[in-house]
Amino acid sequence: MQVVTKMLLEQLDMHGHENEWFASMDQALQGVVAAEAAWTGSGMSNSIWQIVNHLIFWNEDVIHRIKGTVNPHKAEDNEETFGNPGDPEDEIGWTQTLQRLNEVMDKLKTVIEDLDDEGLKAPYAANRYSIERLLSNIMMHDTYHIGQIVLLRKLQSSWNGVDWS
Repeated sequence: MQVVTKMLLEQLDMHGHENEWFASMDQALQGVVAAEAAWTGSGMSNSIWQIVNHLIFWNEDVIHRIKGTVNPHKAEDNEETFGNPGDPEDEIGWTQTLQRLNEVMDKLKTVIEDLDDEGLKAPYAANRYSIERLLSNIMMHDTYHIGQIVLLRKLQSSWNGVDWS
């Protein structure tokens, strides 16, 4: 496996599943129920459910960019990518949303595995920056939103901390 490809896969795994320098996506979402996912506190922030919708949208969009395909779920603006706050009574819908996130993240991993270092240096579209930079940006983007999820859980007193073991 190529060096950069391997590094990106390690970073994807770390931000998704391992608690290294920050809580992983798995840790941030562990044990969240629909009522917590739909909670917005003062109504001034997005809910955890909305943040997960946003992560699904943008990671799926990155997959389409890398593959050179059109994302069928185009949004009018970034706000639309968050969707509605979710239904606090809809455990099935929340479970399906989490399953969708896992499917998209698994698909992103497969897409990265199919790239070599030379392909990573190529622009993802005409007059755009490299696929490598695109992947780095989406992982930083995801990590930022993982922090928001942790903060929301702290505000609602549902956060039990990070399992550093």
